[in-house]
Amino acid sequence: MQHRFLTVLASAGFILALALAGCTSQQSAVVATINGTDMTLDDFNALYEKNNGGKEAAQKASLEDREKFLDLFVKFRLKVLDAYAHGYQHDSDVQAELQQYRRNLAVTYLIDKEISGPSLQRMYERRLVELRASHILIQLSPNPMPSDTLQAYKKAMAIIDSLKAGRNFEELALNNSQDPSVRTNKGDLYYFSSGAMVPDFEEAAFSVPAGAVVPYPVRTQFGYHVIKVVERNHNPGALRVSHIMKRLTPGSTPEDSANAIKELEAVLDSLKHGAKFDAMAGEYSDDNYSKEHGGDLGFIARRRTVKEFDEVIFKMKVGETSGIVKTPYGYHVIRVVEGKPIGSFQSMEQELRTFYQQYRFQTEYDGYVNRLKQEYNFSRSPEAVSAWRAALDTAKTTADRNWDSSFSATVRLKDLFTVGGTKVTIDSVIRMVKADQELQGLALSLPATSDKIFDKTSKDLIVERKARSMESSFADFAKTIKDYEEGSMLFKAEQNAVWGKVTANDSMMHIYFDANRSKYTWPDRVNYQEIYVPTDSVAKVVMFLLKKQKLPFDSVAAQFNTRQTTKEKNGEWGKLLVTTNDLTQRAWKMNEGDVSEPIPFEHEFSVIKVLEKDAARDKTFSEAGSELSSAFQEYESKRLENAWEDSLRQKYPVKVYKEVILNPPGQPSKN
Repeated sequence: MQHRFLTVLASAGFILALALAGCTSQQSAVVATINGTDMTLDDFNALYEKNNGGKEAAQKASLEDREKFLDLFVKFRLKVLDAYAHGYQHDSDVQAELQQYRRNLAVTYLIDKEISGPSLQRMYERRLVELRASHILIQLSPNPMPSDTLQAYKKAMAIIDSLKAGRNFEELALNNSQDPSVRTNKGDLYYFSSGAMVPDFEEAAFSVPAGAVVPYPVRTQFGYHVIKVVERNHNPGALRVSHIMKRLTPGSTPEDSANAIKELEAVLDSLKHGAKFDAMAGEYSDDNYSKEHGGDLGFIARRRTVKEFDEVIFKMKVGETSGIVKTPYGYHVIRVVEGKPIGSFQSMEQELRTFYQQYRFQTEYDGYVNRLKQEYNFSRSPEAVSAWRAALDTAKTTADRNWDSSFSATVRLKDLFTVGGTKVTIDSVIRMVKADQELQGLALSLPATSDKIFDKTSKDLIVERKARSMESSFADFAKTIKDYEEGSMLFKAEQNAVWGKVTANDSMMHIYFDANRSKYTWPDRVNYQEIYVPTDSVAKVVMFLLKKQKLPFDSVAAQFNTRQTTKEKNGEWGKLLVTTNDLTQRAWKMNEGDVSEPIPFEHEFSVIKVLEKDAARDKTFSEAGSELSSAFQEYESKRLENAWEDSLRQKYPVKVYKEVILNPPGQPSKN
């Protein structure tokens, strides 16, 4: 139904945002009055801009286009009025579709307004900051026993108490942390910004100032963490860096190191006396890739290179050259060429959104829904769950049309969920499953299938319940829902007033055909047989068999034709338009029964025999076929629609003031 509804609106030249007729401005002239409701020039202009590419495009529109739009809008409102008069707002199909749409829209709206929108903004604000933190990890297995969890928590809490008492963090880390890297880093996690750590760790670290210890053990999938924030700085963004490197391999000797240092000292001396950095990199650097680009390594963000290199460059200023820096790869002289600060939110939004969707959205969405479940006192009936599982036909899947036929009327009436005091029956959940593409094709024999159905439908119901309050709290959400409801009503009204009344019998079709015979014609067409062969030599064999041996064309085609699409028909194509290709044009110039010489075609060779030439003519009634049927239905639909629109103008008073559009108040006349 939704697809057809969108088609209806498109054919009328509208989108869902058209239902603004009730909004008026006392300061604006009236362009139309429909059944006593005024539509002002302000309303009209806002609608026109929204449906025609924005304000700039609307200002370039012709008066004719504006008149057409006004006519379309009047017709739209008349049909919606008639839908209300027939009570389609209460129709079960309309309400079922609206309910599903509200759920879908509410999810999108809630995600944007209350989940992802604020989260993306928070992630960006945190990207402007970098923290340096240390931690002590008390590990837990993926599925720990409650006693193990309690023991780990108590141990982490005891460490926090020791820190409060003045104990040294590094000492406690070395003695207690189960992070394997603690022996080398003493718990130091180096600098990081938003997105580098798992969500719970990040939330805790960003919640305290520099120098502070998070006052509680932080639980992640790794266990409990004791966290200390050592520094809190402005995020420097990325630095464009060049270097001159003397490489050291694992087997390098102290003498190799001394020689490398000596060479770089000479490089530094040359730089001090005016040598160009890129020239020195090209001559002396052992980094074969960067030396070809003057030592350029491009932009480097924090944590994207080894710590020894990272620590140096982010303490340097743009234009500054380092001393000799040792890393696991060798010795370097480094120059910071350019700085690139963190971009604007708009420039980073897609990157943030992709990261958020991949790593954080589902957790935050589930947490949000769980909070709503508490708010609305959500509950699930164990008795109804048992009845559901007992009634399932485990030989079927949810893709089967009648997968629910095993549910008795008694079972269907059982209350499965309670949401905000409202009972939701098993029958209602079955209808939700059938309407949800995400729940199609699930094997009912699997216990996990029912769990997934309960989880998905309960979340949808919770979100729908939230959506009801959203309609009173958010005007744009309420308007979109109203627009969709009226669109669904319009579909129902047009279905009953137009499409449902279209009939096509032979008598009516013949009358229409006779009145429009000139629309149904055949152009020049030709039918021929083809023997399609790969080489000129094979083509000569074919011609020998046809002309010298006088073998039938059918038998030669059956033996030699290599075109798979016509092989089973001995090369016959059927009637084709003369303009189809070079072969059809050549065949049209030949006589029926004639056989051609080999013709180069599609990189191979074709020999053709003309079977029939059919000159342009009118189609017969039967030949017009589906083309005629489609055109008649379109004609009849338009006739019925026009009649309906005429009756609506008689039923509901309409006054249109086109002069207001042609000559808006305060502007010179365009007539």
